[in-house]
Amino acid sequence: MSVRPDIQARLDALDEMLAHWLAHTRHPAQFWPQFEQLAAEIVDQCAHTEREHARAHITAMLKRHALELPLWHERDGSLPPRKPEA
Repeated sequence: MSVRPDIQARLDALDEMLAHWLAHTRHPAQFWPQFEQLAAEIVDQCAHTEREHARAHITAMLKRHALELPLWHERDGSLPPRKPEA
């Protein structure tokens, strides 16, 4: 299954921005929140049948840049778990 042209265009734009971000981000903690938000917005705009393709595209783009998704990326739509407050 492929995705609609507008979704594919957004995935391609995210892929193009990735190299620039990595070159200019001082620490991974600055990169992941922004990337995750933009990637999640794209996936949220997908029809249910498009989500698997979009997630595979995101995983492939990160692999091309030798990055791995944080463990909480593959989630059920909820936010990443927070550390318990002391």
